[in-house]
Amino acid sequence: MQNEIVERSALSAVSVPIPIWISGRIVLTDEIIENGSVLIRGRHIEAVNTPCPDGAITMEAGDGYILPGFIDIHLHGGGGADFMDAEEDSVAIVARAHMHHGTTAMVPTTMTCADELLEQVISCILPTLERPTGGARVLGLHLEGPFFSAAGKGAQPVSEQRIPTKKILEKFISLAEGHILRWDESPELENTLLFAEIMKENGILAAVAHTQANANQAMAAYDAGFSHATHFYNSMSTVHKENGIVHAGVIEATYLRDDVTIELIGDGKHIPRESMQLAYRIKGPDRICLITDAMRAADTDCVQSVLGAKSGGTPVVIKDGVAQLPDLSSYAGSICTMDRALRVAHLEYGLPLTGVSRMLSLTPARLCGCDGMKGSIASGKDADLVIMDREFNVRKVFVEGELLYQA
Repeated sequence: MQNEIVERSALSAVSVPIPIWISGRIVLTDEIIENGSVLIRGRHIEAVNTPCPDGAITMEAGDGYILPGFIDIHLHGGGGADFMDAEEDSVAIVARAHMHHGTTAMVPTTMTCADELLEQVISCILPTLERPTGGARVLGLHLEGPFFSAAGKGAQPVSEQRIPTKKILEKFISLAEGHILRWDESPELENTLLFAEIMKENGILAAVAHTQANANQAMAAYDAGFSHATHFYNSMSTVHKENGIVHAGVIEATYLRDDVTIELIGDGKHIPRESMQLAYRIKGPDRICLITDAMRAADTDCVQSVLGAKSGGTPVVIKDGVAQLPDLSSYAGSICTMDRALRVAHLEYGLPLTGVSRMLSLTPARLCGCDGMKGSIASGKDADLVIMDREFNVRKVFVEGELLYQA
């Protein structure tokens, strides 16, 4: 404990960056180095596998692991807060809650709602892009809805679902000042091609979501520029009948497209072991992101909570380690954190650690356009690091070179 106090004091009290040298088992993109080291100076990783310089603060992972910080591209809340609360403080609460579990960067996700509320939510998130939150760094915005099919609604409210129009799309793109990284839509809706065109014009990732489209409709959307599938398998069509004729669904169409990435909720509840293994075999770790899809009850011990805004949101219950609608008819987001997603994918589902690490870090970084600085342990990149013990529990978290958490 005394050494930890000295470390904290040294890290926070000096203005000239003191190098930090961390030794241990390093998880790189394609290999694990058993006796490696990472040298941090200021915000960045200065070197990997280099001798400890004089005057450096030293740390050890012991028999644990040093991994690149996790990047969650789909989450709604945690620590008792939700982005739909439309409060700037809520962003910081969520960022800190998930940082304690290894998330060093995140993309706040909205829900289907009235335009007025969405305006307020975006306005509260934008200021956090420019300054530290005390937790995970905010990379941009993910708009989940309101352009969804009622048939694939999941826990999204039906009352505010609608058809995309040029006017409403341009309104929110302007309001977000270029910070929308991704926008989801059901490809069976009218104006899907218009949606794809406007997303392409503005450099926004278009993703299919909450859909009961058939494979032909999904393929048309992918041809038009959609390139991602939101919480793959969940609220998404597979083989089904339409007017007595069997059709493939979005899942089959997505598997056939090498140019389409997917994301998988990693809580061990939304996706069975075999389904995640199949996705890994077909898509591979460079086209899969692990996500939490976490709602406000993540990192709490709540048994009852609210999905979406705390005033007017959807009541949920926490049962069997997952958020569900009170009638248990549907999951309602998760209470997952990214360290849990790692343990599920690697320890429970048997996927290789290097691949799981890429799905947690490098692949989402690439989708967010920040893989030049984040997502892997390499010289010159941001010092976003997670030190875990041998059971993959988080022990320390660095965000851009700053030690923000110690267990």
